[in-house]
Amino acid sequence: ERLTNAIGKDAKIDVLMNNAGVMALPTKVLTKDGYETTFQTNHLGHFALTSTLLPMMVSSQPDDGDGGGKVINVSSEGYQFASKGLELDNLNGEREYGPWSSYGLSKLENILFTNELQKRASKSEAYNTLRVYSLHPGAVQTDLARYLIGEEKFQSMKENGFDNWKDKFLMEGLAKFVKTVEEGASTQVYLAATLSSSNDVGGGASGGKFFSDGKVTKVNGYATDEGKGETLWDISEKLAGVKFEL
Repeated sequence: ERLTNAIGKDAKIDVLMNNAGVMALPTKVLTKDGYETTFQTNHLGHFALTSTLLPMMVSSQPDDGDGGGKVINVSSEGYQFASKGLELDNLNGEREYGPWSSYGLSKLENILFTNELQKRASKSEAYNTLRVYSLHPGAVQTDLARYLIGEEKFQSMKENGFDNWKDKFLMEGLAKFVKTVEEGASTQVYLAATLSSSNDVGGGASGGKFFSDGKVTKVNGYATDEGKGETLWDISEKLAGVKFEL
């Protein structure tokens, strides 16, 4: 309700970009809602936000010939840390928690959510022009990696520079192999700005696809598991207390 009031109930949204995320939290931490932080931040929050804003997505056919609105979910090739596939009995870290395994599960959930939302939208009279994409932005120079070296040290390095030559050598060396923020955002900006009907993104057939470096990229079979996607959807609606009206 607060979100609707903030943006106006009559607002129309062309593109919803679900980009917020955390990575490799060293220990399991619960949010005030009682959910594991990685799961809620990377998946459940995006799921709930999309459900809330979906009625505001452009669903009519604009004059420019483009399809309706777009939902862009920033996932990661890190979904491959969840190589066993989606563990439905461990979505919230109930059975075990690992910094990278939990991150991998959340990125896999982004892909499965993308697939399922596109499937349901395509069958909906109101939202059959909606296009949903997931993507890998690459390794990017952001604060996302702060937990890898510890938050205090990471903040100190940002504010005061390097404490020693080893840190300087390591961080400056790594910087040569990661993308700038602008480079990392390029695929999602490309998807947001390119016409859904454009052959550059495979036309309407690109809906539900996974992109990397601006191109459709094949994902592992467990990332296209429709059964797991449907079950994740049902569980997410229950946990988030939302209901998609498609």
